Amino acid sequence: MFITIKDIKYNIQVKGKGKPIVCLHGFSENLSTWDFLELEGYQLILVDLIGHGESDKPHQSKCYRLRVILRHLNKLIYQLDIKKYSILGYSMGGRIALAYALVYPNEVEKLILESASYGECGLLNRLKRRKNDLKLAKGIREKGIEWFNEYWSNLSIFVSQKRLPKSVLNEISKRRLGNVAHALSNTLLCTGQGKFPCLKNKIVYLSKPILYISGQYDKKYQQIGNDFAKLGSNVKHVSIRGCGHNTHIEDPNTFKNVLSEFL
Repeated sequence: MFITIKDIKYNIQVKGKGKPIVCLHGFSENLSTWDFLELEGYQLILVDLIGHGESDKPHQSKCYRLRVILRHLNKLIYQLDIKKYSILGYSMGGRIALAYALVYPNEVEKLILESASYGECGLLNRLKRRKNDLKLAKGIREKGIEWFNEYWSNLSIFVSQKRLPKSVLNEISKRRLGNVAHALSNTLLCTGQGKFPCLKNKIVYLSKPILYISGQYDKKYQQIGNDFAKLGSNVKHVSIRGCGHNTHIEDPNTFKNVLSEFL
């Protein structure tokens, strides 16, 4: 279905019955990344974030700002007549899910983060990441989506995906190639890690159950998961063996079992 918020059309898919879980995909992905996921007793609300999938891809950069995304997501959920729900986010979607839970803590019951950052902390780190995001955004605009797909798929955090079946790799590539340059560029410049606020010190204010999932080979996000687990007794970190950054694609069955046990 499509829901329009402030003249921006969002693509939504609802599947299953039971307690609602809002699912947010990663950068350059779309809601089809969750096609495998079914949880008995739960209703999954899959969302194409702005600039991704079948949702609108406006040229105005202001539409991609974090506060706009959070406000629109809340209005979207409200239109579905959902009052209490959990939220699951992968990578970029996890950053957004964390920020959302901090803004709407009374609505979110449980928070699940997969390979997600709490934002770059420290001025020098933020400036360095912002410079890298700007360089990548420029590269996407100048060289196109085919170049981006080749570049992105060869990042070290995705090396473990090389062993996946060709059919799965083709689906990943299809999702990335379905993007448009200006939308990915605007996403990087407005909600990339260089622009995203550092939320590490605010996580202690979330008393709800939090699950952090990371892959064994993804050293950066393994460490972030360990950092999360130290921030409160309500935070549980689970590492999935034999996986890199995208655990729900690389080992969907284990991911589903870990998620089900937490829920």
